[in-house]
Amino acid sequence: MGNRWSKEKINAWYEERPWLMGCNYVPAVTLHNTELWQDDTREEVLASVKEELKLLRETGLNSVRMFMPFHSWYFERERFFGKLDELLDLLEEFGVTLMPVLFNDCAPFERPDPVFPDRMSEGWQPYDIGHHGGKAENPFTGEKRKTGWILFDEEEWREPQYTYAKEMISRYARDPRIIIWDLWNEPGNSNRHSLSMGYLERVFEIARDIDPDQPLTAAPWSYPEGYGVSEDAQLEPIQKRAVDLSDIVSFHQYENFERVRQAVNGLSKEGRPLINTEWLNRILDNNISELLPYFYENRIGSYHWGLVAGKSQFYLPWDHLREEEGLDLTLWQHDLYHEDFTAYDEKEIALFQKFGKKE
Repeated sequence: MGNRWSKEKINAWYEERPWLMGCNYVPAVTLHNTELWQDDTREEVLASVKEELKLLRETGLNSVRMFMPFHSWYFERERFFGKLDELLDLLEEFGVTLMPVLFNDCAPFERPDPVFPDRMSEGWQPYDIGHHGGKAENPFTGEKRKTGWILFDEEEWREPQYTYAKEMISRYARDPRIIIWDLWNEPGNSNRHSLSMGYLERVFEIARDIDPDQPLTAAPWSYPEGYGVSEDAQLEPIQKRAVDLSDIVSFHQYENFERVRQAVNGLSKEGRPLINTEWLNRILDNNISELLPYFYENRIGSYHWGLVAGKSQFYLPWDHLREEEGLDLTLWQHDLYHEDFTAYDEKEIALFQKFGKKE
């Protein structure tokens, strides 16, 4: 069984590589990547992906973070791996690495019925115009919950997901096209707090048994007032556990520049490289003009959210922001380009290109 990488090992690993400047990537023609994994839509999606990867590289980016589809693995293991190999080949062709995300606590507050589909989805997915995330009509018919629901909450689905993690990591454990394993997105989100603690720890244990060449991570995402300033302000237990288990410290931060700096100050005490794997919220003053130079100067890895505005409509505000006063909702929240590949803000693109050329 492998162990958590030492500080010396992970810092040496990080310094041997170019600065990571990537994005959270969803092809513009898809809804949350879904059509990328379907047989009937894949060819058209891949054609779009090729054009967007060209744009991504012209922007100066060198990596993408993407959520992996358990359902595709479950229904068609070998075909899924073939599709993932094809995607990795395409990324490699453009000089782009992949950070796969395996599991996720950013979850719905209704238990779906049935809890898992009986087959792969087909066709172009329906979506609502005017909603961040492009959410279609709510398909869930279960009762409302105070905590978000994830498939791990269903006892019979736990072992299949552990098997998925084992097969995924084992297959690509020595593959340089995979840069980092992001094992769990935002542990504790959706009012789950420590409900996912045991699942999170088990997934890390599985990964450690495999001992991949790539480092492991899971990101804290919420910081109490005073975190990074006062020793009394600490991460909630599951987020602190995620940091303690990680080889490389990733984090999410969508707040203003000063709050980002405070989070960095708190997390830098770990003595490990830092990567912000989700950021960019212009509406909340989480801006490229301030943050990208700061990340570059401090060698903090950067994966902002979004590339080309599309069906998922990440450029729109989160729904809860619409209820707050004093926010400029005319600003794009995420994304860099319109659907025709013209820039939302040319100055932002110039900054990405400037730092990309330096690497």
